[in-house]
Amino acid sequence: MGVFPPSSPHSLQAALRQGQLTIEQMVDRDRPSTPGVREVFIEYLRRRAVGLDYNTLSQLAHLLTQLFWSNVEKVNPGQVGLQLSEETYQQWKQSVSVLPSGGRLLNMLNVLLRIRSFYLDLQSWAYDDPALWGPWVAPCPVRETEVRRTHVARRRINERMADRTRIRQPLLPLLVDHVANQWLYYRDLLAATEAASLGEHFTYGGVRWQRTASENDRRYVQRGEDYRLRAVNRDTGELVNVSLEEEGAFFDWAMVEIMRHAGLRIEELLELTHLSIRNYQRTNGEVIALLVITPSKSDRERVIPMSAELFHAIAQVIKRHRAQHGTVPLAHSYDPYERVWKASLPYLFQRLNGLHRSAMTPTTIRRRLQECCTALAKIHPEFEGVRFAPHDFRRLFATELVNSGLPIHIGAALLGHLSIETTRGYVNPRELQQMGEIQRIAC
Repeated sequence: MGVFPPSSPHSLQAALRQGQLTIEQMVDRDRPSTPGVREVFIEYLRRRAVGLDYNTLSQLAHLLTQLFWSNVEKVNPGQVGLQLSEETYQQWKQSVSVLPSGGRLLNMLNVLLRIRSFYLDLQSWAYDDPALWGPWVAPCPVRETEVRRTHVARRRINERMADRTRIRQPLLPLLVDHVANQWLYYRDLLAATEAASLGEHFTYGGVRWQRTASENDRRYVQRGEDYRLRAVNRDTGELVNVSLEEEGAFFDWAMVEIMRHAGLRIEELLELTHLSIRNYQRTNGEVIALLVITPSKSDRERVIPMSAELFHAIAQVIKRHRAQHGTVPLAHSYDPYERVWKASLPYLFQRLNGLHRSAMTPTTIRRRLQECCTALAKIHPEFEGVRFAPHDFRRLFATELVNSGLPIHIGAALLGHLSIETTRGYVNPRELQQMGEIQRIAC
């Protein structure tokens, strides 16, 4: 109606989403009771916020206020100032390093590094502004020896990731076949349901089905409107929303195909739009399809050539939208990391949410992948206890690049890594070593 400005949320549901917290609200989630500490954290985070995105700033605030200081006050209720005794520090370290389940906190080194940076920043800033930071300068409780061997911790993380990739690499073909077969099954079931009249019995896949004939179904048919088709499995009595199942199976197939052939981060996948496809024509007349990846983690846009498999998957998504709407419709998108609404764009991964079309969320992608793995575990024991995360496809893509003989610096460019060392951490060290030997023999 034009009452609200264009920057307003598109619906009441969107307006009820919590937006970005202020720095004061971040700190007050676990309000420090030690006099003056709350103000120190607020000023510290305000200064650090200049070079950080919202998600990183929120994580830093949570680490300092909840994981660090809230637990310090629990082990030492009479704590005064930022100077910690050795006994208090060791008790705090023991309390946070052991999880309630009995396991150990894997990113403990990162926690210690952030706390050490906090204390050292206060010491450094006190030289420039002694009136503000000088009273809070205290000896850093985290010794240098505790964080010196960061390369060892990084190596262990890479080893865990390499093991994760090694386990999932032989399982990827099973997952690919599963999502493809599920889509084909529900696509044909949808066609059979649509061909049947209301209430008619039909057989598909050796199972007896019956299309529903409710009052709503009859009303939609009389009006000639599209609606979600449903059918009853007469053998089990299960009511199946065939349209909804076919839509979910299609996007399961599409996301697996695109992620494994492009190596995208989950944010990059969900930010793909109809505008992301470009054509480049060589001097000989050959046309190459390109995919423009919008900035995400590295904040750098990159363009990658599309393989035939990747182009087919993206073309199927666009074809589906055009068949249903004549074009790829505009959809709203909410960034759960920055907690802001983005401009409406023709996102490839979108769905109808109530009366509005909205881009899919990372939670939806992770949940759909987990459901696929759970279904596979019933027929393939290898999937028992194994889950595919969106980032696993990125590591598998990097491994495949190295196995195919592509130089690692080109792989780094395709993945959007700023450093080749980051790409090395994505690939099994044994495969890197074998690739180096092959290249030396070739030379």
